Amino acid sequence: MKSALLLLKIIFVLLIISDYGSALYTNCGGLLEAEKGNIQTPNFPSPFPTPINCAWVIHNPHPEKKIILYFTQYFLKNSFHLSEYDEYISEHDNKGIKYLGEMNYINQFSSMAAYKPYLVIRFKVRDMGNMHLRVEEFLKDVYGFNITYEVVNKEQNIKEACSAHNCSFLGHCVANSIFSDYKCQCFPTFFGDYCQYGPFCDPSNGKNMCQNDGQCR
Repeated sequence: MKSALLLLKIIFVLLIISDYGSALYTNCGGLLEAEKGNIQTPNFPSPFPTPINCAWVIHNPHPEKKIILYFTQYFLKNSFHLSEYDEYISEHDNKGIKYLGEMNYINQFSSMAAYKPYLVIRFKVRDMGNMHLRVEEFLKDVYGFNITYEVVNKEQNIKEACSAHNCSFLGHCVANSIFSDYKCQCFPTFFGDYCQYGPFCDPSNGKNMCQNDGQCR
């Protein structure tokens, strides 16, 4: 009887260790006060550590300006939440919250604007699971995100940017060094502004898999 109880205790302890044994990774996030920059998961594009809990706080102290996020290289289905605030000190000490939503690459966002002084990105993941964009032959080994932001005048138009979707899932969206221009960098054998042409779709050489006068995209 005693040995059975001891065995149950050992199993219980092992279950706890297996569930919470990995230390929570928090060496990420922070306050961002520059007028432009990039934000990425640790080790991008390689796997990030899990469990992980990060919060990036972009501060815009100018009432006449807005914050714009560009989802250049974003490969997540969930766990990425955006909120803006009138005042923000911490998750439990803030005022005037407006929840902007949970971002999913399926929604096809290439950018998003925030008009309050603080934009907070929360990224919390217990384990990888089935949370990343995956495309046959490509995008099988990218994890997390590498996105850019800028603080601009409210009347300024949002730049024409790109994303994995805009690049037909056949290339990466990249920004130049000053974040003023965005374009698709196509994978080998693919080309076009949106990487829409390649081995199976090249109308200039008489190749087009699309039917009913469809176009490569």
